[in-house]
Amino acid sequence: MRQPLFTDEDKLKLDTFFAPKHPGAICVANYKGGVGKTTLVCLLGYYLAEKTRKKVLLFDIDPQCSLSLAVGFDPDAVSRTELTIYNLVRPSKWSRVTKTNYENYVAEVPDTLSPQNLYIVRGSFEVENLDMDIVESLVENKRRVDELFLYCKQMLNAFDNYDYVIVDCPPNKMYLTQAMLRACSFYLPVTIPDAISVYGMPRLLRWVRQIPDGDRPRLLGYVLNAINRTGGLPGGKVYSQQSAEGRLQRSIMSDLDKIENKIIGVDPQVGVIPRLDAIARFLSEQTKFTRYEFGRSTSGQPTIDECLEDITDEILTRMDAYRAVK
Repeated sequence: MRQPLFTDEDKLKLDTFFAPKHPGAICVANYKGGVGKTTLVCLLGYYLAEKTRKKVLLFDIDPQCSLSLAVGFDPDAVSRTELTIYNLVRPSKWSRVTKTNYENYVAEVPDTLSPQNLYIVRGSFEVENLDMDIVESLVENKRRVDELFLYCKQMLNAFDNYDYVIVDCPPNKMYLTQAMLRACSFYLPVTIPDAISVYGMPRLLRWVRQIPDGDRPRLLGYVLNAINRTGGLPGGKVYSQQSAEGRLQRSIMSDLDKIENKIIGVDPQVGVIPRLDAIARFLSEQTKFTRYEFGRSTSGQPTIDECLEDITDEILTRMDAYRAVK
């Protein structure tokens, strides 16, 4: 009997390759650690859910599980369940797209004050072993690394009942980081305005430029985190921050493609987050964010509400602008 030219698995991969991406998938990334990726993902999730009244799904793919802890999961129990990102993306899952119940991996955010339309796929400390698992699968089973990208694209599309999906990436180029970044429709770098931290962003942009046109995510701009409030320059910046941001702006502007230049070329900055006591307390004490804190003002500082509402509005505006471009 003559064998078919394509197996069912081959046909599924081909269909996935040409399928559109999840239209609301955003990857928050930077190859530099400690710049505020998790902080932004957590807060953006809250504000997108509140402002749009639509379903928002957070993805924690960082082996430190900081996002899972930030939304209220207990550190000792965060990956005790099998329903984590690690078990969702390990190589044994790549060929089981149609057999996986993705909704089983979704959990409600534990914070009782969080929007009821905010959900999360929990992180796992085992993600740090994922690259080794992938390499073994590539060598032993003669698989292609593109299979992980196609699987991630299929996986995100399987969550089509969520209007927005926000991915919190680790500060590295592990296979999962690359695949999820490529599988998302948009990406949003965040950085601290110092000479070392901003250096990671041009590297990220250059890597994204190497992704084939049809798979390349669109740049929403960047968020500047941890701005000093004591400087005399615009926005409360000190001179060193202003200088670092200037270099960053020039680097980004020189690397935009035609469509990105049309949408964000005038000012690629999405917004700024000052050094706020509420955020500093979370970072130093590793406690969860609570919605109760977002409207509180201390020491004359702006509230988290004031900072994040503007950022959320700008992100929504830019996403709509990209969708309008054909």
